[in-house]
Amino acid sequence: MKLCVVAYKFGTEEEIGKHLGTYHYFIEILRKLVKQGHEVKVIAPWLTPFKKGSTNVDGIKVVRYYPPMVNKLWLFPLNRIIRLLYIKATQKKVLQQKDVDAIMIWQARETGYAVSQIKEKLSAPVIFRQITTWKWHFERSADEVFGEKVIYKIFKSVGLKQLFEVLLDKKNHKKFADEIYKKCDKVAFVSQIAADEAIQMGLSPNKVEILPVSIETDIFRPLDKKQELRSNFNIKSDKVILFIGRINFAEKGIGVLLEAMPKVISQINNVSLVIVGGGGESERMSTMIDKLNIKDQVQLAGKQPFEKLAEYINACDVMVIPSIWMETFGQVTIEAMACGVPVVTSDAGASPSINIDGQTGIIVPTKNSQKLAEAIITILNNPELADKLGQTARSRVEQNYTYNVVVNKLLKIINNVTAK
Repeated sequence: MKLCVVAYKFGTEEEIGKHLGTYHYFIEILRKLVKQGHEVKVIAPWLTPFKKGSTNVDGIKVVRYYPPMVNKLWLFPLNRIIRLLYIKATQKKVLQQKDVDAIMIWQARETGYAVSQIKEKLSAPVIFRQITTWKWHFERSADEVFGEKVIYKIFKSVGLKQLFEVLLDKKNHKKFADEIYKKCDKVAFVSQIAADEAIQMGLSPNKVEILPVSIETDIFRPLDKKQELRSNFNIKSDKVILFIGRINFAEKGIGVLLEAMPKVISQINNVSLVIVGGGGESERMSTMIDKLNIKDQVQLAGKQPFEKLAEYINACDVMVIPSIWMETFGQVTIEAMACGVPVVTSDAGASPSINIDGQTGIIVPTKNSQKLAEAIITILNNPELADKLGQTARSRVEQNYTYNVVVNKLLKIINNVTAK
């Protein structure tokens, strides 16, 4: 099979960022296809305006073009001009590709829109791979997105809040989404709940495919050296809670977890929370930690490379994913499950279909720090329950979320659409 993949960003993990698990998953899927004997070509722009990037990644041929997308809102209106140039350049490069069995677009709405506009000129079927939720993004207000940023507060105070609504460009992004859903032959989602949202937006149910995220179960596995790992990471507590993700309050729910910590600390002796991740709200998080007087029980590990994540997970007793937004999948959830670690997740998005309540972990209501604290305490106080949940979690990942399982599903989707 000859597969052409169109992506707004592509390169090695070293080029894109070792801490970005979703990109690693994308690259690894294509590596697996190459190892099976398929021909994979990626059409992608330069990594940055000044760096071209690799043209071959483990047998994956990369066709580069210019310019790359620039999504920085503060570059308005230059970012809009660059986006237009990017769309035109993407279309030109895709039209040059001949003799391919299928075209798969990876995620970005701008990229999907570019290819959808020339769909009638293409001889191969087009599959769009959607990772995140869209409807939720279209409905967010400027207050939700920029609420804690100083510059936004200044503009809002002088009556210029509407400027930031313009910067969000929701009308155009909705147009991009509509064009993708109208023109693409198939749209592959990471979960059914993500697909349901798209159907509400007008996508034909006949175009829906479900393709979950996958991980390496030989990397994410029980390591059986908890104390050694804790020593390596300078974790001195008897009980360890772990959070891995972007430091973001409105989406990832880090604030809810911090609010739960005083209750956990009051009932569990010598407990600590380890936070792995970075993001624009790190300062807000630090302020909240000080305000709650839990600084001695919180360890900030910052961004960590992909290969360190399994070690951090194996050093903890429970992983907490307190997402607020409609989490379409949650890769870190299955990474923890594969390591045999019980997880506590919110009931947002697809989490309840991955973490089975009472079997692989515990599910709590979104934004409920009281229930979140109770679930954490339940697991930390019951080692036998934690072991049972962890073992079942590992088995669930092996059955549903390995690369072999997901690559075979992708091939089936491609074969079905090309047959038609």
